[in-house]
Amino acid sequence: MVAFSSYKDALDSIFDVPACLTWVRGKKVEEVARLFGGRPEQISEGHFVDLYDAYEMEEDEGIVLITQAGDWILAVELTRYRGAKPDVLRGLSADGEALALAWSIEWDATFTYASAGRIDVAFDPVRQATSAYEAEYLEWSRAYGISPQEWQDDWRAAAFTIAESRCGIRIDRDWKDQAHLVLRVEEAGDEEPDQRPPLKLPLHMRELISRHPRVATIVASPPIEEFTEGTLIVAELAVGAAGLRESLNGDLVEEALAAIATGRRGEQMNALRDSLDDLAESLAAQAGQVMQGRENIHRPDPNTDWGELLMKHHAVKALSGALSGDPYEGLTLALQHASTVTAPTRKQNDDYRLLRLLEALGFYIFKGYNSF
Repeated sequence: MVAFSSYKDALDSIFDVPACLTWVRGKKVEEVARLFGGRPEQISEGHFVDLYDAYEMEEDEGIVLITQAGDWILAVELTRYRGAKPDVLRGLSADGEALALAWSIEWDATFTYASAGRIDVAFDPVRQATSAYEAEYLEWSRAYGISPQEWQDDWRAAAFTIAESRCGIRIDRDWKDQAHLVLRVEEAGDEEPDQRPPLKLPLHMRELISRHPRVATIVASPPIEEFTEGTLIVAELAVGAAGLRESLNGDLVEEALAAIATGRRGEQMNALRDSLDDLAESLAAQAGQVMQGRENIHRPDPNTDWGELLMKHHAVKALSGALSGDPYEGLTLALQHASTVTAPTRKQNDDYRLLRLLEALGFYIFKGYNSF
C-alpha cells in the first residue's frame, strides 16, 4: 500500500517527539477550539514549529496546530493530549465523527474512533504489533486495507494509513511545511477572576459526596454556567429508577442520553424531543387505563402497574426536558420529573437526596451564588 510505505519512510522526520493527532468531522474551527479548552480569539496563523512552544507553557496551557481540509479538521498537540480524552472525543464527534492517535516517549499509545458522541473503537495500537494483538481490531483495520503484517511492520504507519483512508488528509513534509492555524490556550492576564463566593453545602449533602465520585468531581471544581455532567446524572437517575432500559425502546433512551452527555440541545434536538414526548404521552395514557380514579398521580406507587407506567412517563419527560434549549431550564425540568420517579424509593437509596444536591449545585453554577 502506497500510503503505508510513505508513512513508514516519513513519520520519523515529521514527528521527532511524541504527539497527539485528532481528526474531526462535523465541527467548525471555533467549536474545536472551545473543546480543546481555548477560545476563538486565541487562534492565529502559524506553523508546525509553533507547537514546540508548548513545552515552555504552564501545565493547563498548551498549543494546538489546526488544519482544515474539506469536511475534516486535524488538530495536533505535543502536550496535554486533550484530543485523545474520551470526554473530549465525545464532544468533538457529537455531530459527526472523530479519530485520535496519541503516543508517548515510552510508546504508551491509544487509537480511538468516536461517532455521534459515542466511543465506538478504542485500543492500544502498539499491542497490535505483538503476539498479544486483539483480533477484533485487526478485523476492523482490514476495512481500511491494513493487514496484521503491516501492524507488525510499523504500527504508527498502520494507524496513520487508517486515518488518511477515513479522513483524506495526507500527513507528509508538504503538510508540515505549510501554514496552519495555531490555537494558543493560555491564561489572559486581564481576564476577570471568578467572583462567585465559595460553594457551601449543608452537612447532609456533604455526606453524600463521598459515595458518588462523579458528583465529587463537580463539587471539587464547579464549572461556570455549564452543567452537562450534572444534567446527565439527573437523567441517568430517572432512567435507572424507572427501569427504562429494561422495558422500552433502548435505542431511543440511549440516543437521548448521548445527546445530553455531549451538550446537544435546542432546535437540533426537536425531532428527538418529539419522539420522547410521544412516548411519554403514550405511557401516561396506558397508566390512565389501569387506574381506578383514586390514585395520587403525583406519588406513583412502584408496586402497581399504573405506578410503574407513570414512573416511566416521568423518566422519559426528564430526558426530553434535559434537551431544552436553555441549559438551566433543561436541568430544572429534568430534576422535576426525576424527583417524581425517585420519590417512592427515597428511603431505600441515595437517588432522591442526590437530586437535591445536584439541584443546589446547578443553582450555584448557573446563578453564581449559593441557595443556602
